[in-house]
Amino acid sequence: MADLLRLALVGCGRQMQQNLFPFLQRIRGHQVVACVDPDLSLAADVQSLAGGATCVSSVDELDLEMVDAAVLAVPPEPSYLLVRQLAERGVDCFVEKPAGPSTPALQDLEHVVRRSGRHVQVGFNFRYAETLQRLHELSEEIRATPCSVTIDFYSRHPSAPQWGVDTTLEAWIRHNGVHAIDLARWFVPSPVVQVDAHAIASDADRFQINLFLRHHDGSLSTLRMGNHVKRFMVGVTVQGMDGSRYSAPSLERVTLELSDGVPHGQELHATRNLDHGWGRSGFGPELQAFVDACAQRSAEPQTGGRPPVKGVPSVSDALAASALCDRVMAELNTAATNGFGLLTGSVRASA
Repeated sequence: MADLLRLALVGCGRQMQQNLFPFLQRIRGHQVVACVDPDLSLAADVQSLAGGATCVSSVDELDLEMVDAAVLAVPPEPSYLLVRQLAERGVDCFVEKPAGPSTPALQDLEHVVRRSGRHVQVGFNFRYAETLQRLHELSEEIRATPCSVTIDFYSRHPSAPQWGVDTTLEAWIRHNGVHAIDLARWFVPSPVVQVDAHAIASDADRFQINLFLRHHDGSLSTLRMGNHVKRFMVGVTVQGMDGSRYSAPSLERVTLELSDGVPHGQELHATRNLDHGWGRSGFGPELQAFVDACAQRSAEPQTGGRPPVKGVPSVSDALAASALCDRVMAELNTAATNGFGLLTGSVRASA
């Protein structure tokens, strides 16, 4: 029997307890060996379910020779510092987005990860949602040429400034809207060269954002986002130059709305959500991908500078998304929450 991947869980708060750990419990091939949180009561809560794990308040208290990989769910500043430390010590990492507090921090982290040769995966879980995966596959041909992608992404939270960010608008864009920006890069395999950003605010903490990204090949991504809603919603539509339009109006189904420009209305995929959210949320498949990638790379010769695992959201993806967040905020702030501007340099496409 192959050795189990030895996992440390770092940051045992709400995200770990409600979203990450429950899915890790359904994955084979690993063993939780440590639960880490400055609040030891939170670490103990997860430890009681993990069985046999060490409970400590800091990564510095761990013997990293006994840890193969870590799953981190902590705020951006400590997240960046911890991933940097762990990667340099030879530990693979799964880190919740945005993986760092700023674009310069993520640039530094990208250099560290590349130099270390470790596998570092960033938690853009919607790439792994079953319905969006299916839409991605079905629209592959039309996305190979200039196309139009519309992404609806709404979440009530954050509804106040947090994680050291001064305004609710910026906190929401950098820590939640960044998911929609990542999806735009994933669905359109062409660098972003132009940004047009507009925001409508009912007050300082409730807003709607319309973001337009022009890609190098002429494709256009339209992102309709905001926290003015009562519940979470996400949907993606892809329209091609061949007159077809594929739509995932929610995380439950995919339809072919237009075929050759003619209304079609055929349902191509549906999920009945009987798997306790495994396929719907994407958390389960992305953590499975992380465990599998770590196991695969541990069997390979240990050489520095190994390329990232293909198709897996990496620190480079988090860096590109952060650069777009920077530009969105610059456009909004320059023109009193409505802006338009060309990029001096294009933002690279998703790997």
